[in-house]
Amino acid sequence: MEASFVEYKNFKVFSSLFPCIKHMEVVEESREKLNNLSQNWDNLSLLSQLGDAGVNMNKIKSNFTTLSSELINYLGQELMKKSVSEMNSKAQVAVDIVIRNLFERTADIGFLATDEMIREFLLQYNTKFQDGYEEEADTIRKRFIEYIDKYSVYFDIVLMNTNGDILTCINRENKLEKSKDSIIQETINTEAEYVETFKYHDFLPEHKQSLVYSYKVTKNNDSNSEVLGVLSLCFKFENEMEGVFSNLINKETKECLVLLDKNSQVIATSDKYHVGIGATLETVLNDSYKIISFGGRDYLAKTCETNGYQGFFGLGWYGHIMIPLEHAFGSLGKQDFEISEELLLAILQHGNQFSKRLKSIPVQADNIQYNLNRAIWNGHIKQSNSHNDNKQFSKALLQEIRKTGENTKDIIDASMANLTRTMVLGDSQFLADLILDIMDRNLYERANDCRWWALTPDFRKILEGNQISSEDRDHMGDILEYINNLYTVYTNLFVYDTHGTIIAVSDKKQRHLVGQRLSQKWVDKTLEITDPSKYYVSDFEETMLYDSQHTYIYNAPVLSLADSSKVVGGIGIVFDSEVEFETMIKEALPKKENGEIVDGLFSVITTKERIVIASNSRHYSSGDTFKVDSKFYKLKAGESISEIVNFNGTYYALGVQCSKGYREYKSEQDTYTNDVFNFVFSYISEVDETVVQEHEKFTLEKDIAIYENENTVDIASFMIGTQWLGIKATDVIESIGIQDLMSTVKMEEDHHFKGTAVYRDTIVSVIDIRNFIKEEIVDEYQEIVIVKFGDNGYIGLLVNSLRDIPEVDTNSIKPLNEYVIGNGTLIQSVVFPKDTTSKDVLSILSIEKLSTNLVEPYQTHMVPKLNA
Repeated sequence: MEASFVEYKNFKVFSSLFPCIKHMEVVEESREKLNNLSQNWDNLSLLSQLGDAGVNMNKIKSNFTTLSSELINYLGQELMKKSVSEMNSKAQVAVDIVIRNLFERTADIGFLATDEMIREFLLQYNTKFQDGYEEEADTIRKRFIEYIDKYSVYFDIVLMNTNGDILTCINRENKLEKSKDSIIQETINTEAEYVETFKYHDFLPEHKQSLVYSYKVTKNNDSNSEVLGVLSLCFKFENEMEGVFSNLINKETKECLVLLDKNSQVIATSDKYHVGIGATLETVLNDSYKIISFGGRDYLAKTCETNGYQGFFGLGWYGHIMIPLEHAFGSLGKQDFEISEELLLAILQHGNQFSKRLKSIPVQADNIQYNLNRAIWNGHIKQSNSHNDNKQFSKALLQEIRKTGENTKDIIDASMANLTRTMVLGDSQFLADLILDIMDRNLYERANDCRWWALTPDFRKILEGNQISSEDRDHMGDILEYINNLYTVYTNLFVYDTHGTIIAVSDKKQRHLVGQRLSQKWVDKTLEITDPSKYYVSDFEETMLYDSQHTYIYNAPVLSLADSSKVVGGIGIVFDSEVEFETMIKEALPKKENGEIVDGLFSVITTKERIVIASNSRHYSSGDTFKVDSKFYKLKAGESISEIVNFNGTYYALGVQCSKGYREYKSEQDTYTNDVFNFVFSYISEVDETVVQEHEKFTLEKDIAIYENENTVDIASFMIGTQWLGIKATDVIESIGIQDLMSTVKMEEDHHFKGTAVYRDTIVSVIDIRNFIKEEIVDEYQEIVIVKFGDNGYIGLLVNSLRDIPEVDTNSIKPLNEYVIGNGTLIQSVVFPKDTTSKDVLSILSIEKLSTNLVEPYQTHMVPKLNA
């Protein structure tokens, strides 16, 4: 389907861009500059008619105008794609990261509801009217407080009997005696493992809405066991969403991130004064984006449903982002690292993520400018051979035309380079941060788990005894196995005594570990801890507890029930790092339609010591040393950087992030510090294939003696290899493109005759003089300079590029002494620079020597006019 266009400030733009393009600052800057130059072209076109400059201004202007419109459209289109991509990522992450967090809550409620102290309390005090109730209820309340001190994501825990009587909770200010909430019967009657509700709960009257996980407390773990009561964990939903939003929001764009319920109502917002709780919004699920109106303002909007986590999808919430149209593109294209424009344009040409049409824009600009330079060069030749009164005016006009062309090309090149930078950097920095955020959130739970499980009364009782029987070991093993079945991110849980000897394990397949003594540093450090709020983590190291692979082991001391300052053992939990970290990377990185990670995109997570923790690249395995520039490891917690790098002979867009922790985990409140670095690489191109073109200006401005007086002569100059050569302009007709060369006669490869070209209905012999000036040609020839030969004949010289046509004082032209050099050169004179330290010498070729040495011996190659 062909794109439709509309007129926008003297440019034709895609109709789909029209509502947004005026807000694209980067595009508007380029459009305004190009529009100003368009006015210059109009003025020059008019002046060229007065001065007879000999240049087709209408064609030149048309070429640049067409290309400028293409540039503006593609700039706008690509900036829109990038903005939409970022919107999609943020909306998706906003909902997915919450769902991943809430999945952990489903395990927590399942574990806490089987706590023996809670069961015993309900068995003895099923109502508030029994002796000793107040004291025991306070004991349970303290246990709840101890729990949320570890799991700070909860603000309350409420325990009710089956009649809805509130037996105990953390919030003492809550005076409600009995709940009539529907979740009580729903929890009692459900066959599911938990009940998740987000609504008003009467037992949390100070909250209009709250997220609660409820579970029935039964007499034992049998499926048909008697129901004793209902336990509800109350999640800090608003607090959690503040953290999620603050990590994702870009304040420059004034964007607003929200969570929507299944009815499209806002249940959480990054800015309540912007989009309030309870507002009903238009969802954008099936389109990549949509412009919507809300509160009298236009927004770019996108909605994403959750991908779920391990089969858990929550309550059907959506992530939704809204960016005010006037701010949606303000931060795009702003990066704080240096990279040359030439390299960026080379990357554009060789990067496989760029379309052929996009790559063609700077190539077209080069071709238009090159053809313009030739036209101007030929115009100068025409003026040199002219005797009209406007000669100097025409020459000055030609210079202005050339400068305007160069300025137009410079704007196009700069715009394309900036676009390239914006496109290749993509989301690498965002993804690096996202993966580490998921990692820190996950490991935060591990630090909580080990501390809470260390408080298990049965562990404490058994370990403080003088003898541990086989029945005790089995009982501990059963508890560990039950926990491990709820929390599947561990390969094994184990309890050890004060000597570091393993007493029990969760994985029956690893019972051979029971009785083995652990001598690692982390065991000794754990057994030194007497504060139940503290924990200790092993280094990321190879361990026999994880099949001789690298992982983290989280530990907490087990303290005596009788004397809470006495350590009676420890608990260790083996994180399944290979599986879990790999999953985090895979789930965070963008996917293709087939579900595979985008080609050339990989993440490498390392320790500060450069040990690889995880990667989705086959080149880097856990435990390897990652060799990368040391400057990246100078980043401090929470800092990030992105740039284009040459890594092992390949150009990548690289985003690097140093971990910042989550909540109190790895914060100032925590004694644990462990900086982790994530490197996200996005493939651009191979270095050896990315050829950087050094674009020389048409004028080299060589330092030669130039005067404007009666004793001057115009020299038509050009480059052959590295030599700056020239011919008197009166002996030159004009230059034509190399594409006009035809190979008509097969000669030896080193022969100077290279073919013919048709010029003014005449077949012209084209020669290569490289061997006669002792020059090795590296670059391809681009031009054929047509030189007068004889009375009515022409000959063509192959040259690499055209240079200026200076007006040189005849006194500064120094002839060569032919008596000394004989016929060994085609050069008859030279023009030396004014600066004696400069080596820029202009050598002037002799038409006579060209004729004598190269043409006359081969007159048979000269062909008469076509119409003769």
